[in-house]
Amino acid sequence: MRNMRKWMTGLLAAAMLLSLVACSGGEQAPPETESSGQEITLVADFSNGSELAEEFDLIQTETGIAEEATPGAMAQALSEWSGLDFTLNSAAVEEGAVTVDWAADSTLVAGLDDREQKEEFSFHDIDSLRWFMMDSLCSTLTANLGEVEVYYTMDGGQDLSFDELYPVNLFPADTPYLGSPFYFAHAGGQGETDGADFSRTEGVWRLDGEEDTASIYMDGEGGFIAYYASGSVEAAGYLEYVDEYGDGNGRYDMYDGELGWINGFYFDSDTQIHMGNGDGPVYIRMDGEPADTPAPGALMYSPGFTGLTPADANNDFHGGYYYEDLLDGSLAIIVTAAVANDFMSAGEETMEEYIARWAEVICGWEIRDLAVQDGGTIGAYPTSRVTWMTGGNEDTRHWDALMVFTDLYTYFYGFNMNADYAGELDDLREDVFSQLELVFPEE
Repeated sequence: MRNMRKWMTGLLAAAMLLSLVACSGGEQAPPETESSGQEITLVADFSNGSELAEEFDLIQTETGIAEEATPGAMAQALSEWSGLDFTLNSAAVEEGAVTVDWAADSTLVAGLDDREQKEEFSFHDIDSLRWFMMDSLCSTLTANLGEVEVYYTMDGGQDLSFDELYPVNLFPADTPYLGSPFYFAHAGGQGETDGADFSRTEGVWRLDGEEDTASIYMDGEGGFIAYYASGSVEAAGYLEYVDEYGDGNGRYDMYDGELGWINGFYFDSDTQIHMGNGDGPVYIRMDGEPADTPAPGALMYSPGFTGLTPADANNDFHGGYYYEDLLDGSLAIIVTAAVANDFMSAGEETMEEYIARWAEVICGWEIRDLAVQDGGTIGAYPTSRVTWMTGGNEDTRHWDALMVFTDLYTYFYGFNMNADYAGELDDLREDVFSQLELVFPEE
């Protein structure tokens, strides 16, 4: 699993990080401010988890003027520049630290609503928006106040939390904000920070200790892969340890790559665990190796693109990965993904039902007008050309994708487009789909 992440990072980094941030738009006008006052440096941080932000110009700066260089003035200047509401309840500055309490009606907490976004600050999803706002304010504060620690809170000092945000959705009030690259870099091993001894989890664990049953492989470093009895992947992700009673024999929680909680288990002995708090299923550590599940490959458009902006990266997505790149701002988004095959895991289902299920997971919205056509083959593997619609009115999106089905993984390469703009990309999509190649990692 870790080797897969390394390979995918190396293979797809160039495709994700080819040029300047499209949504930053190059040269930008500074916010409208008074001509007199103190100069402040404003930072627009589009890194969104990338550790190569500076190398690929994902961080933009402007000089503004404020009556006084306070955190509140900096937040207001960012609001004027970006068109987003960096609204704060308070911002307390102490020696070496700034504590920022976000307002409930800030765009960070409340979302975009129906606001019209500035072209150079346009976001297609709430995750990218939130990381941008948190990173930008933190970077602006440190650019003007020096090496200070920035703490984020909400609701008068409560932990800053969101219903959904990958890879973390909770920022404790007593922990400094560390920036999106840190959180993304640690997305697969959050539990390691809890001081847990994950080494005791290492091995292959089988339901009731029987062969040909469901199993869980744990790598001893906080990662796991759960398999159905058939051997196909059910889920993959990481462990978090919770020492509920302070006795060192706490609960191990299993999460998938989207921070979805799957189950929790306890150790009965060094060779037995049980799921849940009661009489849940029992798994026994067995001799042997985990199921041989090689790392996924990738559908690649060999001519490549220039002018793409990385928007999302998830290397723990349903046993595979998920990437988004912006093409022409948010009018078109290129989505590449691989998921572990789980055909018929939802019961008896047709191939079209399987495609529809994964199309909805990948796009994250309820879909309509699904159309599936035979797409021929790539290599020896069958493909389907799939289109559908999401949203409504001015937010209507047209999806056009190629899905490739191998024994272990389903691969996805698609365009998520503004419906009014989709026709302009007809020729481009046909060219891309005709030149896709399925590339596998070297053994």
